[in-house]
Parts: sequence; structure tokens; C-alpha cells
Amino acid sequence: MSDPRLLIVTGKGGVGKTTVTAAIGRATSRAGLRTLLVETASPGRLANVLRVPSLEAEPRPVGERLDAVALDADRALASFVQSLVPLRLLSNALLASDTFRIVAAAVPGIAEAAMLSQLLAWLEPRGLRRPAWDRIVLDAPASGHSAPLLSTPETLGGIASVGPLGTSLRRMSEWLRDPARTRAFVVAIPEAWAVAEAAELRAVLRDEVRVPLAPPIANAVFPRRFAAADEERLLSERAAGSVDDRLIAAGLYFLRRRGDEKSHLRELRRATGEIPVELPFVFDPDVRLDRLDPVAAAIAEVLP
Repeated sequence: MSDPRLLIVTGKGGVGKTTVTAAIGRATSRAGLRTLLVETASPGRLANVLRVPSLEAEPRPVGERLDAVALDADRALASFVQSLVPLRLLSNALLASDTFRIVAAAVPGIAEAAMLSQLLAWLEPRGLRRPAWDRIVLDAPASGHSAPLLSTPETLGGIASVGPLGTSLRRMSEWLRDPARTRAFVVAIPEAWAVAEAAELRAVLRDEVRVPLAPPIANAVFPRRFAAADEERLLSERAAGSVDDRLIAAGLYFLRRRGDEKSHLRELRRATGEIPVELPFVFDPDVRLDRLDPVAAAIAEVLP
């Protein structure tokens, strides 16, 4: 059975992909796997969920068998240039050059290639060193930016097919297309706009980027509060005009919300051809790692 070391979490902004990333990290680290959470947004929300100061460019412990790091494009580019130009005096001069920065900004994919090169360094440490982490969870950019990032090895590979950059791009391409090593989770919430976006993103990742996909993630799904008999009674009370009662009104709201969500979940299943993984709604305005156990437990059942 394959046991991918790289898990990629993406989705439209506002669907809770950072929360899902943290929940995956909690599930895998509690299962005994040394886990690194990698954030790409700057500034991001991961540090807030983890209840730690702002994440830095170097991994730091945030829990038992759980580390986290911020993947910053500028710092990744600096590290990448230093790996290509080992003589520090020359690499520093190059990085300080306005001409170099203008050229780097003008070449599509250079910043993304540097970020993927840093990710590759965590996946494949140099020499005979053992990887520091059993699993790396990438909190990828939102929908419109994740596909360009993940397709960088192909889009830039035609320009840089030889040398250290070409080697790095080929190795990263091998990682991103190998289902034994990588799996991508597309996150949605049970609302029409999020379902449509998730279905479109999954199609792009599957057909164009060719990243191995996990089942779609339906985040923040309301629980079923009532048995069938209770639902019938609530509907009877509504028909009798009892909606002014606060408890009945609240019950009808949950019933209506659950019904709408079931419809959206069916659409997500129809659009993707897969049964979505339902993660529970966290009824807590203060979302943090130690309160994500129900979410971690739900996603642990489908983790490779």
C-alpha cells in the first residue's frame, strides 16, 4: 500500500484549507509520524491556529512530532541562488543586484521554482541523511495560484532542462506526479460556489497538472441533530405556525441548513465522481489546534 509523504491541501479562499492542513498534521503526528506543516501564504493563518508566534523560514516545533515553517518566496529564492552559486560572496552580490531581481521577476515561474526547490530539500535531504519528517503537509495557495505553482516543473522545464535547476525541476515533477509519494486534497464547504470551484480545480489538477488526487474534502458540515421522528415533528410544528417558538425556530434552521448541505454534497459527488469526505463544523469562534480533534479524527479515516 502506498504511503505518500507529501500531502497538498488547496481550495478556494474561505473554505478552511489552513484548518484542514492543521487537522491533518494533528492526525498524522498523533499516529506517530514526524510531520512538517508548510505554509505558503504570507502572512498566513497557520500560526494563529497553532497558537505560536509568526512562522519563520526554518522549521520549528509546534507540538509533539509536529513542526511548522513558512515557505517565503524571497527567502526561498535566496536559498536557491546560494545553492546554484556556492561561493557566498558571489551569491550575495547577485541577490543584491537590482538587475537580477528584475530579471527574476520577469521570468515566469522562477519564484515558484525556488519554493518547490526548498520543498524538495525537506523531502530529500542531501547526502545520506535521513529525512527529518515522515510526512510533509503543504498548505498550498488558494485555487487560482495552486495550479501554477504545482505546474512549474513542466512550464519552466522547457527553459531549464539542464544543470542544477533542471535536475531540481525533474525531481520535483517526479514527486508531484507519483501517487506513491504525493496526494492532493481539494477542500470545499457545502455551498454552491465552493462546490463549483472545487470541481473545477480538481479537473485542472487531474487533467493538466496531473497531480494524484485524494477524495474531495467537504469541510464544516453541520451534524445531523435530529432523528427522523424529530424531523417530522418539527415540520408539523412549522405547518401549525409554531415558528415563533425559539427552540422550534432553531430546530428548523438546523433542519433547513442540513438539507441544503446534503444537496450541495450530492452535487460535489456528482461533479467529481467521488464520495466527499465530510469534516464536522467546529462550533467555536476560536479555531485552534487543540480543538480540532473531531476534524482530525474524521480526516484520519481517509489519510493514505
